[in-house]
Amino acid sequence: MIICIYRSPTGDFTHFLTQLEIILNELHNISNEFILCGDFNIDYTIDSCRKHLWDSLLASFNLFSTVKFPTRISRHSSTQIDNIYVNVYKFDLSVYHFIIGLSDHDAQIITLTDISIPIPEQSFSLIRKIDNNTIRHFVHLLSYENWKNVFLQENVNIIYNNFINTYLRILHASFLFVRLRNLQNSKPWLTKGIKVSCLNKRRLYLNYRNSNNPNLKKHCKKYCQILSKVIMAAKRLHYSKLISQSANKQKTTWNIIKTITNNKKTSNITTTINSNDESPTNPSCYGFIIEYFNLSVQFPLERVLLHV
Repeated sequence: MIICIYRSPTGDFTHFLTQLEIILNELHNISNEFILCGDFNIDYTIDSCRKHLWDSLLASFNLFSTVKFPTRISRHSSTQIDNIYVNVYKFDLSVYHFIIGLSDHDAQIITLTDISIPIPEQSFSLIRKIDNNTIRHFVHLLSYENWKNVFLQENVNIIYNNFINTYLRILHASFLFVRLRNLQNSKPWLTKGIKVSCLNKRRLYLNYRNSNNPNLKKHCKKYCQILSKVIMAAKRLHYSKLISQSANKQKTTWNIIKTITNNKKTSNITTTINSNDESPTNPSCYGFIIEYFNLSVQFPLERVLLHV
């Protein structure tokens, strides 16, 4: 079980310890294997009373600090306020820092070498192969079918069943199932050039953090601004292409919005449009509302996609 916490440096420390102990006691009834991580604003480079109280509470749940290096580094100071706590006597682990270039806090990466996690099975989809060749083969088989079992019968039920059986036999023989692996790319707009630029941004940030040169700081911020604009343009180009190539632009637009907002739930609730507490009965009223919606949402939608 992984627990991530942020503690405000101005918060009530005693109240924080009390509430965390209640949470850990509740979770301990579910599982006794914890990974507690986050920004706790408790500096481990300083031997303080808060640090001792904090360590004592976590030790009662077999949780111990694994980070032994500064996690927030500036030109004038370095502190160790981010940490990862696990049962160090149960796991064989290694921890190292990773500079992400997005904050003055470095990321911490922990590797547990002796933990077994079930590997999820790969997901596949079965779809029928439909192309020009399979369609020609389907038409060819239909043209050579004599349909005797249909025309020589008199019972309408038998005729129907024979027709369906013959038709489906030819259909299944022509359009075979093909198994395709489901590949999910959460960021299809992320190009190789953007990845390289992100690596360069991280390198520039590291140089700027370890230097007092104001020009280097200005250059790093300018580079980050340009990279943000490039990422925004890549998103706009990708989503605009999906909408322009779609036969149902409204459905594609809503699918894009659901993908960006990570909202994939569908609702079967029918919404009634009321006008002056009365439901409109004229069908043209609905047409006017839909047309007005299309005209009003078309331009603002592009702005929404730009800023997501």
